[in-house]
Amino acid sequence: MNGPIRLGFFLPHFRHGGAEHVVLLLLRHLNRGRFRPVLILQRGEGEYLKLLPPDVELIVLHRPRPPACGAELARVLRKARIDVLYSATNATNIYAAVAAWLAGGRTRTIISEHTPLAFSLSTAKLLALRRFGIRRAYPLADLMVAPLDRIGDEMRAYLGAAAPPFRCLPNPVVGRLAPLRDQPATALRIVSVGRLAGVKRFNLLIEAFAAFHARLPAASLTIFGDGPEREGLERLVARLGLGSAVVLAGYVEDVPSRLAAFDLFVCTSEREGFGNAIVEAMAASVPVLSVDCPFGPRLLLQNGRTGHLIAEADPDSVARAMTEIAADQPARQRYARAARDIAASFSVAGAVAAHEQVFAEVAAKTSAMSRQEGESDGGYDRNSRV
Repeated sequence: MNGPIRLGFFLPHFRHGGAEHVVLLLLRHLNRGRFRPVLILQRGEGEYLKLLPPDVELIVLHRPRPPACGAELARVLRKARIDVLYSATNATNIYAAVAAWLAGGRTRTIISEHTPLAFSLSTAKLLALRRFGIRRAYPLADLMVAPLDRIGDEMRAYLGAAAPPFRCLPNPVVGRLAPLRDQPATALRIVSVGRLAGVKRFNLLIEAFAAFHARLPAASLTIFGDGPEREGLERLVARLGLGSAVVLAGYVEDVPSRLAAFDLFVCTSEREGFGNAIVEAMAASVPVLSVDCPFGPRLLLQNGRTGHLIAEADPDSVARAMTEIAADQPARQRYARAARDIAASFSVAGAVAAHEQVFAEVAAKTSAMSRQEGESDGGYDRNSRV
C-alpha cells in the first residue's frame, strides 16, 4: 500500500462515553506517518468534537437513520477511499459491515464490541431485527475486537462458525500512573465517573450514599459526567436532603487529574463491558469499590484482589460495603498498591501500538486484494460471505 493507510472510525455520535473515549485517544495518538484517520459520524454532536485533532477529517452523514445510513456510508467509503473502517457500537457494527460489502469489498472492516451482547440485546429496540442484523452482518467483517476476552467468547458462542476472527485489544486509558499515596484513616471523599444514564445506576449510588452520609456526616460524593438523567438525579439528591454533600460536577475533560482529590471510587453500573473509569481510578491510586456486573469490574478487580467487589446491587448492601471499606485503611492501601499493575497494562502507548498493528494487518488484506484484481478479473468475492 502506497502512502498512509486511510483509516475510518464510525460512531453514532461523539458524546462522552467509553467507546467514544477510546476512539478519541486513538485519533490523538495514531502514527500519522502510517495512518490518515477519518472520523465518520451518524450525527455531528458530542462533547468530544471540540477535542478532535485538527488534522482529522470529519464526515457527518446526511441521512443518519437506517437503512439509508448504510447506503450513504457505502458511498462515503468509496469517495473517501477508506482502507480500513473501525466501528465501535453494536448498531454501527451492523451498518459498517453491510456498507463495506455494498461498497464492493475494498474497505476492510473491524467491528468492536464494548458491551456484553446479552445486555445489548436486552435493551435493543426491534429485537428481532437487531438479532437478524448481527447474524447476517457480523460475519461480513474482517475482524472483531474487544477489550476483554469474555466479550469475544460471548460473540463467538452467539454466531458459531460464522463468527469473524477475534482479537482482544486493550483500551487506551492510562497516560501515566500517579505516585502511590498514603490512604486517609477514613475514606470520606467518594467519587464516581460516567454518563448520567440509567445503565450507570447513579440513583443506586446516591441512595447508598445517603445511608453512608447518615453515619459519616462529613462525607461527600462527587459524580463527574453529564447526560439525560441529570434532572432526575438532582431531584433525588433534594428529596434525600443531601444538599451540597452530593455534587453532580458535569463533564470534565481531564478526569484523571481530578481523581487524586478523592479517597474512594464507587461503581454501581448495571453493566460495564470494560470499565475505563475504574482503570483511571486505579491509575490515580484511588481504591475501587464496585458492584459485580458483566463483565469488567470482576475481571479488573480480580475477584477482590485489586478492589472491593459487592455481590448485591441494592442501597443497603452498597452502603454497608462503603462503610466497611471507608474504615479499613489497610485494605484500601492494599487495593491501591495491587491495582497499579492492572492500570499499567492499559497504558495509552501500549494500547495504541496494539491497535496500530491490527490496523496494519487488516489493511494488508486490501493491498493483497488490489494486487489480485490487477492480475485477473477474479479475486475475492464478498458476496460469498453473505
